[in-house]
Amino acid sequence: MTLSPPALDRQSSAPLWAQFRDVLRERILSGTLAVGAKLPTEAEFGDQFGISRIVVREALADLVRAGLIYKIRGQGAFVAARERDEDFVSTVLGFSDEMARKGRTVRTQVLRQELRDATPEEARALALPPGSQVVGLRRLRSVDGELQLLVATAIPAELAPGLHRAKLENRSLYDVLRRQYGQRIVKAERWIDAVLPDAETARLLQVEGSEPLLRIESLAYNASGKPVEHYRALHRCQSSRLHLQTTT
Repeated sequence: MTLSPPALDRQSSAPLWAQFRDVLRERILSGTLAVGAKLPTEAEFGDQFGISRIVVREALADLVRAGLIYKIRGQGAFVAARERDEDFVSTVLGFSDEMARKGRTVRTQVLRQELRDATPEEARALALPPGSQVVGLRRLRSVDGELQLLVATAIPAELAPGLHRAKLENRSLYDVLRRQYGQRIVKAERWIDAVLPDAETARLLQVEGSEPLLRIESLAYNASGKPVEHYRALHRCQSSRLHLQTTT
């Protein structure tokens, strides 16, 4: 993609990076740069506008903070979708199923998948006796190419024997539980608060340490009222909103 660059005013009191940022912002908001479009590289932008890569990098970083673009490591920068509403916190469909219903593309990277003893917190939440085992999962999830969630999940091993060996990359966990183990989620409780990421979380989600995340804790139940899943998710919310619907 080649932009016909306007001349930046080097006599202006506005710094070059801000002028360049404003050019890109206008083209993104006007639709000249379409959602999902891949942006030129820093070097290409520098050649087109006659500015240094440092100037380009500062402008792009500001657009990332504003949620107008996002970066994928090794692939470059892309125009982000406008603010999106996500309903998975108010449904029992699960994240993958809710995104699929909306025609969105979800990718899941499994960082950890193991059979282990339940932590005291997990045992309390899942109503497990001492010494019980769980299938522990840690997954990194993206939507339409944008990193969105880091999720730590625990499922009672007795309800899903062998789940720690199942292939879960790019699969819906709820679909696996339903199809392979007959565990259909019918109810969930969720708690939400805001946190700042630690260094590892910031690295995995590719965020700055100052960017707040929404922390979602969930406890899901099957038709018998038995707890099936406990998770804690850290959710990026710069380009999306969580939507909750209540009824009387």
